Amino acid sequence: MRPTTHEYDTELLHNGEVVTLGGMVYRGRTVLSPGPDMFLPLERWAQAVADQISGPVSWRAVSEGEVVREGTMHPTP
Repeated sequence: MRPTTHEYDTELLHNGEVVTLGGMVYRGRTVLSPGPDMFLPLERWAQAVADQISGPVSWRAVSEGEVVREGTMHPTP
């Protein structure tokens, strides 16, 4: 049996704008599996970009027009 998954509109933001690096726009649809670490992939994604740009990066997961979860990651010192 396939595990249940949820699909979200997701984006990474820096200074209130969607992050774009090397022509890659960090906005799209993401499929996540439910559980206590459901949004961990988005946190890791944001952390990697925050480290790359040396600035805070916010992430957001939206479903049916409503923000389900969001957070901000800061560069690793």
